[in-house]
Amino acid sequence: MKLTDIDFADDAFKACVLETAAKAEVENAEDLVELRCRNQGIETAAGVEYLTGLKLLDLTRNEITKLDLSKNVLLEEVFVGNNELSSLDVSGCSALTHLEVFINELDELDLSNNPLLEELYANKNELEAIDLSHNKELVDVRLSSNELSDINLSANEKLQRLEAEKNPLTDAARAMMSQLEDAQVQL
Repeated sequence: MKLTDIDFADDAFKACVLETAAKAEVENAEDLVELRCRNQGIETAAGVEYLTGLKLLDLTRNEITKLDLSKNVLLEEVFVGNNELSSLDVSGCSALTHLEVFINELDELDLSNNPLLEELYANKNELEAIDLSHNKELVDVRLSSNELSDINLSANEKLQRLEAEKNPLTDAARAMMSQLEDAQVQL
């Protein structure tokens, strides 16, 4: 599908996509590999589902409230920090290794279909629980300033860094996390 045939709902997102494509000399939606649209005033990224060749998506510092990336199966890196996200779907992104969702309004985050995830930056959200048992490749996890009372990291043997300050963690969770071997832990 030609990029110019996509009916993007947001003019700022459309402009960024078309400008990026022109610089990369790309005409077809599936041929666009990287998209960086930081601080563009984007309110919706509807139409991103047609960009099936994306490996990197950067929508940091926009005004996006919902984002469905389930059709973007090749994505490896997603940067959507500092938006207004209350919903994020990365269920189809099995190649995802890096996810930045800091400073949003997420109260849940399903990462069960992202087994290759190595880095998760989800500080300053409203997360009450998070299941990282399917993410055995995690090396760096940042979950400070959420509403987490428990974080089960028993399956995350590769973990080198954990930040979880400013969460209402239970004493049992704190004790378990402070015993993580080979990890730099900040509680």
